[in-house]
Amino acid sequence: MSIPSPQFPLLLLLITTICALNCNGFSIKEATIDDIQLAFKSNTLTSRQLVEFYIKEIQTHNPLLNAVIEVNPDVLNQADKADYERRNSGSRVLGALHGIPILLKDNIATKDKLNTTAGSFALLKSVVPRDAGVVRRLRKSGAVILGKASLSEWSNFRGTGIPSGWCGRGGQGKNPYVLSADPCGSSSGSSISVAANLVTVSLGTETDGSILCPAGSNSVVGFKPTVGLTSRAGVIPISPRQDTVGPITRTVSDAVHVLDAIVGFDANDAVATSTAAKFIPRGGYSQFLKKNGLQGKRLGIVNEYYADFPTALLNLFIGHLQKLRQAGAVLVENLEIDNLQMIYSPQSGEQSAMSSEFKQSLNVYLKDLMSSPVRSLADVIAFNTNNPSLEKTDVYNQNLLVEAEKTAGTEAERSGDLLNMEKLDNEGFKSLMIKNDLDAVVAPGYALSTPLAIGGHPGIIVPAGYGDDGMPIGICFGGLRGSEPKLIEIAYGFEQITLIRKPPSLTTFLSNRFKQTEEYSTRFVIVSLAGWGLGIYEGFKLLSEGEKENKEEVIRCGLELSFSITKATINDIQLAFKSNTLTSRKLVEFYIKEIQTHNPLLKAVIEVNPDVLNQADKADYERKNSGARSLGALHGIPILLKDNISTKDKLNTTAGSFALLKSVVPRDAGVVRKLRKSGALILGKASLSEWSNFRGTNIPSGWCGRGGQGKNPYNLSGDPCGSSSGSSISVAANLVTVSLGTETDGSILCPANSNSVVGFKPTVGLTSRAGVIPISPRQDTVGPICRTVSDAVYVLDAIVGFDPNDAVATSSAAKFIPRGGYSQFLKKNGLQGKRLGIVRAFYDDLATESLFNLFMGHLEKLRHAGASILDNLELDNPSQSGEEFALSSEFKQSLNVYLKNLVSSPVRSLADVIAFNKDNPSLEMTDVYNQNLLVDAEKTDGTKAERNGSLLNMEKLDNEGFKSLMIKNGLDAVVIPEDGFSTVLAIGGHPGIVVPAGYKDDGMPTGICFGGLRGSEPKLIEIAYGFEQITLIRKPPPSVIFDKIRV
Repeated sequence: MSIPSPQFPLLLLLITTICALNCNGFSIKEATIDDIQLAFKSNTLTSRQLVEFYIKEIQTHNPLLNAVIEVNPDVLNQADKADYERRNSGSRVLGALHGIPILLKDNIATKDKLNTTAGSFALLKSVVPRDAGVVRRLRKSGAVILGKASLSEWSNFRGTGIPSGWCGRGGQGKNPYVLSADPCGSSSGSSISVAANLVTVSLGTETDGSILCPAGSNSVVGFKPTVGLTSRAGVIPISPRQDTVGPITRTVSDAVHVLDAIVGFDANDAVATSTAAKFIPRGGYSQFLKKNGLQGKRLGIVNEYYADFPTALLNLFIGHLQKLRQAGAVLVENLEIDNLQMIYSPQSGEQSAMSSEFKQSLNVYLKDLMSSPVRSLADVIAFNTNNPSLEKTDVYNQNLLVEAEKTAGTEAERSGDLLNMEKLDNEGFKSLMIKNDLDAVVAPGYALSTPLAIGGHPGIIVPAGYGDDGMPIGICFGGLRGSEPKLIEIAYGFEQITLIRKPPSLTTFLSNRFKQTEEYSTRFVIVSLAGWGLGIYEGFKLLSEGEKENKEEVIRCGLELSFSITKATINDIQLAFKSNTLTSRKLVEFYIKEIQTHNPLLKAVIEVNPDVLNQADKADYERKNSGARSLGALHGIPILLKDNISTKDKLNTTAGSFALLKSVVPRDAGVVRKLRKSGALILGKASLSEWSNFRGTNIPSGWCGRGGQGKNPYNLSGDPCGSSSGSSISVAANLVTVSLGTETDGSILCPANSNSVVGFKPTVGLTSRAGVIPISPRQDTVGPICRTVSDAVYVLDAIVGFDPNDAVATSSAAKFIPRGGYSQFLKKNGLQGKRLGIVRAFYDDLATESLFNLFMGHLEKLRHAGASILDNLELDNPSQSGEEFALSSEFKQSLNVYLKNLVSSPVRSLADVIAFNKDNPSLEMTDVYNQNLLVDAEKTDGTKAERNGSLLNMEKLDNEGFKSLMIKNGLDAVVIPEDGFSTVLAIGGHPGIVVPAGYKDDGMPTGICFGGLRGSEPKLIEIAYGFEQITLIRKPPPSVIFDKIRV
């Protein structure tokens, strides 16, 4: 980006931006919903800026706090929609939650790109039938779903030996006030994230204490509503009798705004919500936010709750009780709840009843999922047993799950327990409230949770102070079913007379990650806010034009480098690693920011790996401790994978289609296993032409349902080509170091040509196709897409070799792999003595004279570098080869096998895919783009016998055409402009490599292709590298494109 001189206007912009966010008493950190809505109204803040702020905070603090499991990939689109609605709302009132980001506990279902797993890998990529009831209401209110918050796994119902706040998917949640302290659970992530200002508000759930306890422990407000006031439909259940959904926020008013949005009848939870609907006051709950709400309230004090308190905390609460009196409340002291010890004992029946209810209700929930790796509680237990590395079953038990499975899971079984709890509630808490005419009972912390739980009563906890060790504690107000209006008046009144909450110290988060200095903090604020004000996550040092020509210094997340990451090769990056001027984490953070900035327009990346920063940290650790051991060229290097290459992790593998969203693959693809072994970092999945360009003939290259239309970064209206469009665009636009694509016919060579990158299509079988969504096992191959030939060779070295899951092809091609690998053929004089064939027909068809002259110049350079050019060769036309019919038949057969082998999937056959597309026109745009290639493939038998004639014809054309041409003329390679040779190479399984060759009059790139016989990769590398080094013609996309993207 060009930064104009003089520098003063930009400096003024930075100051203005910072003031917009922090002046006039407004700061996003600790901002309430009302504060944010005022900022929206005054046009000093947008929902997009607010979401970007929280994403940045999550990226900074979540690796330590482990509060957020997933960020919604669509959240910025939701924010943009909210901003658009606000701009065009006129005088219409949009509501308190409109445009406000909210995190949902990861047991609350969302019918979108987010997972719903209760923190367990057992449910990863399960597909829910619909949004949870409370989520539907949130969407209706205009709230922005930021993502899913971590939790105690299975809402603290897996095992008794598991610390609060831990789950398999999210790890151990940390209390932001005291990192070594208990964050409590099960709504740990919802509470931590709100406390640490990673989000405005969140939702939690409670069966017994799961909102009240973590809210109190993290100094936030937690509101547990009357059971049934909020729908539990779509919430992974424990006990329908006790489960409830409620807000977790920093203030009482925020909790009430959220409560107003989520209460009400839901047909999918009809009995409970219709019963509780009578409690909802006309006009909503916000009318009860009264500063004098304590006036005249009768508050009960149960002595037993204060009996064993440390002196300092006891004095704190005595002071609070005195403040309640001074505010007009009547304190009724020295009370006792009958049978209180029985209520907390195993004899109450709560635990045994919940075990039975959990089994019954969870089995119903799992069976209702559209697809899932597990379908019963027994399946969950088996999954945990079989996956100790994921679920840490060698460390943490699952005895609560096992005990629940032993129950019958019937109402008859638990009827005695239910009667006992009803008796305890009637004679205990209800009797206390009624006999003493109380509006609420006041208790420290979450001590009141079980009496409230067994009766379905509401409670609200409010920050009350901090212990000597810095740990927060809350004060809880509990009332009878439907008493929310009174509880709001009491809680809000207490909050306003104390205002005791304080945010956690920033240094608590960063002490283990950054050296905290005033210089760093100042720079970090200026850089992040400056980028925000400009609509991007970046800041630039102001350099003169002359300085910029010699040195580009970019600051990203506090990263300063003397070389340009945007031009860095694998060798450059490894040298920076070695000199300790760069880490894998900083490199990954750089690319994530670039993706956030440019991908909304380019649409090159479908998903970013949620675990990529953890992978980067692991690589940095290994590098620091490697000693003299060589780690390999790809160690610590981020790579994007085309979204038809399977990964057994949190990423989806969908070929760009919603039909495969949340399908579960059985294992990593063969090439992915090799990449992981090399130490490469899986940054995410790249977009592609849907079904690798095998869905329909009227679909533009680079489009898929999930990713949208990929854009060429050199000419936004130009064809990005496909099907490995996203892999090529992302490398060209510097969203990643390197990527993998796949090719059946042209799908690496064409997009590499069109996006000015190097695309290497290996000999079929040289790289494993196992775990790749197939078209034709006879032609499919996996290869690198990079900015330089050397980078492509380093990736190739990492991914070639035998794979037992693709045994025939990889064992056949293994003989071609040279001892010592392929990098030995990166020779600057590699063109010397090479015999290169020129098939004139491909040059005569070039569109313009200037393009023809460009390639004639390149041929002359090849001669000057020592190559022998054999011109005016001819090749038989393979256009009537039968390739298309053979591919249709092979696609049906191989895709059906792939789909049947998935662990779980919404579709199990090509016919299912076609039906899905028909049934989901809004997702798959079947009213605009056809699926005739899928339909034609389904009409085939999908048998080898059917396509035998086509296969024989192609073999004949290959033998008499390309192979004959190569052998008769003693050629090392054929040289072709652009990608026109792809079919010749495809039908014979031969390799080819495209290298940037220049740019057309409209700015569109063009490439030069070198193709050879099977196994000729060493010669092709020498030729391609030699050409690259004598031309060095590649240039990054023009800055004008990126200026458009930023604007």
